[in-house]
Amino acid sequence: MALCTEKKILLTGEIQTYSCDLLYCSKKFGILKHIIERCYNIDGLQLNPGDITHALYWTDRPYTLYVWQMDRGKRAYYFNIADSITLHPAEFIWRDLVIDILIDPDGHLHVLDETELPADLGSELQHSIAIAKELILRNHDAVAREADALLVKFASLDS
Repeated sequence: MALCTEKKILLTGEIQTYSCDLLYCSKKFGILKHIIERCYNIDGLQLNPGDITHALYWTDRPYTLYVWQMDRGKRAYYFNIADSITLHPAEFIWRDLVIDILIDPDGHLHVLDETELPADLGSELQHSIAIAKELILRNHDAVAREADALLVKFASLDS
């Protein structure tokens, strides 16, 4: 399986990079896979080493989506509000717009990090973030079903 770098650009300008397996890449859509290497607690959701992240990217949507497959068949969906998403087989680049929305395995919604938005954020970007948040809150079930279908479709590439 080919390696691909996920490059997440924070509003501060900091760049975080992650080495992932490339499952699929076109100009408008891509999927990466990453095996979690350490423990994370995200608003009460525990991720452990060995849990799997399938990261889905659309260049025409204001978010990325991590589908977390955890032990005992549990699954969670983590939307990152984003822009400037570009996809190349060796590198997926996107700008993280701070707010995240978690749908935990029990179907509960958690809107995260709203207090971390910079005070000097321009009104245009604030408006874009608010629209993306509303879009995710309104359509998360349909997007999760779409993501599950895409992961089934591309599962044969994950070997």
